[in-house]
Amino acid sequence: MNQNVVSLTKTALVTAIYLALGFLFQPVSFGPLQFRVAEITNPIAVFNKRYVWGITIGCFLFNLISSPNALIDMGIGTANTLVMTGVSYLIAKKIKNYWTKLLITPFIGAISMFMIAAELYWFASAPFWITYGTLMVTQFAMMLIGAVLFGIIEEKTHFFRNENKTNS
Repeated sequence: MNQNVVSLTKTALVTAIYLALGFLFQPVSFGPLQFRVAEITNPIAVFNKRYVWGITIGCFLFNLISSPNALIDMGIGTANTLVMTGVSYLIAKKIKNYWTKLLITPFIGAISMFMIAAELYWFASAPFWITYGTLMVTQFAMMLIGAVLFGIIEEKTHFFRNENKTNS
């Protein structure tokens, strides 16, 4: 099968997973205390840069369709996802150990939540430090679940890795 078709299909699948989880758990996906379950997909970015784009597109579309503050979330939320998954991918390229590569992502995701806390502070008058603290905890939890879940799936199936070489 054409590698471009396989790559595009896998990217679209990750986007669809993000969207499906987002829509399923939409009521708890926004605000100062959020459990954006779709964020469990973020650790997939360590396997291939195409997933950085798949997750980012999923986040953008979910914010566009579902966010009560769509214009703001499409910009800041999507930028946060792009930066966080991109940094995760770049750091993972330098790490040899499979599980270390995956388990570093919840820390990167938690730290990155300052962008969302700042957004909520500026546009919703949420207290910055409390909001940042709650977002860090929930983001860390969602991404830890995703790292373990997709780590196990990938160990068994090798679905997410590049077909020609690992972590391109």
